[in-house]
Amino acid sequence: MQMPQGNPLLLSYTLQELLAKDTVQVELIPEKKGLFLKHVEYEVSSQRFKSSVYRRYNDFVVFHEVLLHKFPYRMVPALPPKRVLGAS
Repeated sequence: MQMPQGNPLLLSYTLQELLAKDTVQVELIPEKKGLFLKHVEYEVSSQRFKSSVYRRYNDFVVFHEVLLHKFPYRMVPALPPKRVLGAS
């Protein structure tokens, strides 16, 4: 296996190269109503794979923790605050 060349702390792709690989979009879906609880879902869509998945806020929290653990020396943006249902 060949080791990658260059500085591992620098991104090796241009913005255009990254956008050509895939564009992922996250959209807030209107409130879902269960039997007792209400919750918010997000639709995560990939243009490259032409697919979508639905995720809740806590799924992003777990993913964020994985990124922080896996890439301790990279800047991982903080998540926006959790939206409280019924709050304006």
